[in-house]
Amino acid sequence: MNDVEWKSLMLNSPERGRRALIEQYGNLVYAIVLNKLKHSAGREDIEDCVSDIFVEIFKGADAYDVSGGSLKGYISIIAKRTAINTYKRLTNYHGKHTSIDNEEENGVISDQFSVEEYVEKKTARELLWQKIRSLGEPDKTIIIQQFFYDKSAEEISKLVSMTTAAVHKRSIRAR
Repeated sequence: MNDVEWKSLMLNSPERGRRALIEQYGNLVYAIVLNKLKHSAGREDIEDCVSDIFVEIFKGADAYDVSGGSLKGYISIIAKRTAINTYKRLTNYHGKHTSIDNEEENGVISDQFSVEEYVEKKTARELLWQKIRSLGEPDKTIIIQQFFYDKSAEEISKLVSMTTAAVHKRSIRAR
């Protein structure tokens, strides 16, 4: 569905338009939010943020101009901005935010932040991603879905058209 089709669907049947938009861009929005909030929010907060994004998109559907740019870009910007605002709200709420002005008073950055540890973790993450990418299909998909999207073997088996037992075995072998 392109932008013009979605805009006319929203005008003629708003419910179908909303469903179509969520089907087409739901994973994109979830990925953007997860990328911004994965270290500072729980699953419920992430899902709330995704819901807030779609509510904001639906509220502004009448004002969206199809000639102004792509719908995907529009949705991505709203998702990114909303996720950033949610991150700020959550980190302030949980007391994790530290400004530069009170950094010395709190001692949070100097006591808890280790450059060496950060570099080691980043290097380990990059190595892990390289290893996962080097797996062939469907092993790569199974590992990503299982460990990064928390999908069960039954859900993954439907995605890769395999039995649940085969997904279990391939996951074990891939690890």
